[in-house]
Amino acid sequence: MLEALGPDLATEVRWKESGATQPPAGDIAEIFNSTPNVYKSLHYLPIYETALSPLRTRPIQMLEIGVDRGGSLQMWRRYLHPESVIVGIDINPKTSQFDNPAQQMHVRIGAQQDTTFLHSLITEFGSFDVIIDDGSHMTSHMVKTFRWLFPRGLASGGIYIVEDIGTNYQKAWRDNPMTFIEFTKWLIDAMNARCQGRKNWRQNFAHLRDPHRLMEFSVPLAATLVEKVEFYDSIALIHRAKGCRQVPRAVCR
Repeated sequence: MLEALGPDLATEVRWKESGATQPPAGDIAEIFNSTPNVYKSLHYLPIYETALSPLRTRPIQMLEIGVDRGGSLQMWRRYLHPESVIVGIDINPKTSQFDNPAQQMHVRIGAQQDTTFLHSLITEFGSFDVIIDDGSHMTSHMVKTFRWLFPRGLASGGIYIVEDIGTNYQKAWRDNPMTFIEFTKWLIDAMNARCQGRKNWRQNFAHLRDPHRLMEFSVPLAATLVEKVEFYDSIALIHRAKGCRQVPRAVCR
């Protein structure tokens, strides 16, 4: 890493943790402060505020992987539109106590890497507008769950959020040679797939000779689905395109 950064960016400095115990102001922060049994890194909250605030005006479906003590489900219940459906999954049978259909909160017991279980969720609830992976944090689970849910369980225009990806650097959670962070780098490559290969590269500029010709490329499905990837410290947001992502087009005036 240091070699790639170069001598200036790789210069060692001291970085001290802030003593703040309150999150930045916002609706989620206010709800977080008054909801028991929620464990979130404080800097996640404004990220969630930015990503989810546009969705508050309508009912949505949210899936959160990892129920723990149930506080997070309550936080989302208070923040989202009152008719939104919130589903939590966990491997701990005790978390079924937080199942509350009367409040549109549902808990199902199963493993996030079990695609048969995930299929049953989609069959029962349909696709989700927001999926949050705050589950096992095992690298193989993060990748496998995303590979299955993003194309099958995330709604058009939806957001897939993976928390605590900093665990990818820790041996206890790194059970696979490819971490989720490394996997997302492949997603970025897939987004740029039309630029790869001699044939695609030549086609990319063919419209300069014929501006009325519409280009067509051979790309992986991910290229058509991933709208953008956002990275923050220990959290990533992958946005699914609305429908099929349009091929980027350059115009010569």
